[in-house]
Amino acid sequence: MAKALISGLIKRGYSPSKMHVVEVSKDRCAELHNEFAVRASTDMAQAVAHSEVVILSVKPQQLQEVALQLAPSLEDRLVISIAAGIRTQDIARWVGSQNIVRCMPNTPALIRSGVTALYATPVVRPEQCHRAEAILSAVGSTFWLDDEERLDAVTAISGSGPAYVFYFI
Repeated sequence: MAKALISGLIKRGYSPSKMHVVEVSKDRCAELHNEFAVRASTDMAQAVAHSEVVILSVKPQQLQEVALQLAPSLEDRLVISIAAGIRTQDIARWVGSQNIVRCMPNTPALIRSGVTALYATPVVRPEQCHRAEAILSAVGSTFWLDDEERLDAVTAISGSGPAYVFYFI
């Protein structure tokens, strides 16, 4: 999903030189830099230091470890989580901030035709919500939920729906 988001943002006019991607593998960093011309490194603290928004696009089982490593550097930055099933209260505990938007784009986002439901914690400022929406709309349509519980239901339906359509075709 991270590659789809990077690609969508670039196609929308975002400057790749303003994107800093963190990857654990140096080879993968080189691949991402060569493919998208983004800044890519293995240094999380350095990437966060130059960012206003931090997008956590990792597997759910990796999120806690990554969030704990990022916590000392985050301060008041907006954190957008694309990890399925991990609640904002858990993310907040790990990163030490309530400034979180949780979302889950569905698979058509890979071709910029996805639908993304977003949920923001109450402390996220309106301008940060607009920023999150602008970022996620690079891969398709977006809509906001006022209840985090609904995000899991939407994810189950919108995430599986396209797969069922292709299965029946």
